[in-house]
Amino acid sequence: MKNLLILFSLITTIFIYAQVTHKNPDCQPKTNAEKMYESILIHADSFNIPLHIAFNVARMETGYLGPNHENYNHKQVSKAGAVGPMQIMPQYASFFAGFPVNKKELKENIDLNVYISMKLLAQHFKKYGDWKKVLGAYNTGRPIINKYAQQGVKKDYLKYWIPNPIERDTIEFLTIKG
Repeated sequence: MKNLLILFSLITTIFIYAQVTHKNPDCQPKTNAEKMYESILIHADSFNIPLHIAFNVARMETGYLGPNHENYNHKQVSKAGAVGPMQIMPQYASFFAGFPVNKKELKENIDLNVYISMKLLAQHFKKYGDWKKVLGAYNTGRPIINKYAQQGVKKDYLKYWIPNPIERDTIEFLTIKG
């Protein structure tokens, strides 16, 4: 009886271990593109930034194409020295963050970079009151309405996104069968 109890405990332990370590899609770590998506949703909402503005900035700055963007590189550095997913200039990061931020953190920490970007956009909007001027200032440092600003206010940002293949297959299936 004792051996049977030990065997049962061992099987139960193996079963629980297999359940915990099994690669369940719901338990997989998030991709950089998914982290970017969540950070933009959270911080755009907290700073009252329209989503089309926030996602357009991400696309224009680092080519972000939505949460299904495979191999999204958030660690980009521009020729001018701006870093990270929203291309923040390191010399301004600490001021907008409200605490010391180094270039490495700014480059690697998606959430921090997006937070600073949304805070910067919000402060520019409070100052200029016009999203085109805000985006011009984000892009050049001056509240000008340039091509960047005009592209940034368009509300069709989803047309640039890579679609979710599962949703696309489901929609095609429903269309064919429906």
